[in-house]
Amino acid sequence: MQAIEILPVFLRKGHLWSLCPEHADSFVVAWPVGAQPEKITEQAMVHLGMQPTVLHSTSWRQAGKELVLTYIAVVPPSSVPPPSWQIVEIARSELARGDATAPPSSIGVAQVQEHALRHLAWLRKDDPAIARLLDGWSLVLADYVPEPFRALGGLAL
Repeated sequence: MQAIEILPVFLRKGHLWSLCPEHADSFVVAWPVGAQPEKITEQAMVHLGMQPTVLHSTSWRQAGKELVLTYIAVVPPSSVPPPSWQIVEIARSELARGDATAPPSSIGVAQVQEHALRHLAWLRKDDPAIARLLDGWSLVLADYVPEPFRALGGLAL
């Protein structure tokens, strides 16, 4: 089995907010074999009435017998989620840590979202298209610092 987890986020009045179903940790959709995950992700967001301005695959993990591919979806601050969804201010979270050859024993959605926002912060600095789209995000993403290869003890590649 494979699934796509979508983490919709937006910036409003200098704060980051996430959108998620009221009775679930995150928004997960089926990912049919052979389908392009970015198309499935965009279609799911559009179906909810929210057009993402940025979609970026940030991670994958094994959840039980399922492979879960996670996308962060930046949506306009005026986006209105379905009535059964909640809007929650994003809080910082410690990343899930494994070791150099094994994943963490457990990974929570808040940890996945933290990782995704670190990706977004890196892309905002490195990718001109993302930088243009997230022009007003520099302050709110300033403390989200990617830590590549931390599990390898600072090994420089």
